[in-house]
Amino acid sequence: MTMAKAPRPLDLASRAEGFSIVEADDLRRVVQDLFLEHLSSAVGQSFPTLGAAGDYLSGEGYPAFREKSARILPPRLFGVFQQALVDGAFLDPAAGEFVTGEEGRGDPDVYWRLVRPDSPSDVGSIHADYWFWDLLGFDFPADMQRVKVWLPLLQDDDNPSLMVLPGSHLRDFRYTSFVNHLGHRKPQYADEDISDRMIPAPVRTGQAVIFNDRLLHGGRSTGVLRISLEFTLACRPRD
Repeated sequence: MTMAKAPRPLDLASRAEGFSIVEADDLRRVVQDLFLEHLSSAVGQSFPTLGAAGDYLSGEGYPAFREKSARILPPRLFGVFQQALVDGAFLDPAAGEFVTGEEGRGDPDVYWRLVRPDSPSDVGSIHADYWFWDLLGFDFPADMQRVKVWLPLLQDDDNPSLMVLPGSHLRDFRYTSFVNHLGHRKPQYADEDISDRMIPAPVRTGQAVIFNDRLLHGGRSTGVLRISLEFTLACRPRD
């Protein structure tokens, strides 16, 4: 009997809803160790648990990691991370798949985000990831497509804080742009009010969300600290 192949990320992100939930506890454990190693090395003190890291980042440590550039996994840790992606069937280098590097540093961009309890300013506004690529003219192979992976490390499983609009990847929504305090141009949602149609992505700790890079999504702050990790895969459509 021929065994069915596991769905590839591009297939999962192409479903009607524009996203899929997959089991990813093995990947989460690897990522958690890498995150704690990154933070401990950057700060110069040990953080043995996510709780200890969260306590530090929610208080005195927050300013140092507010900007995305400070939250990107360093290249020295990427080899371990990439092997975990291959082992978990998230990535197939033999098919030319890779983790993108849209920050222009020449390295893959795998980054974590912290959302403090009851802190709306910590979350991203509604957007589609492809807006960044179009607006800023990032280089990308013409024969490949992009898929986002979002992995919670610490969150309220009964009240997830990643918000999505199912099916929105099938429409073109309008956006404008603005220049932030760092001088970076950013896209800004500029279409109909959809806030009441956004839903929490039904993801629990130990799972990941794989979604189309045209899917509208954003964040919200709850009463519980959230630490998550995300990255973009470049995938080639297969026959």
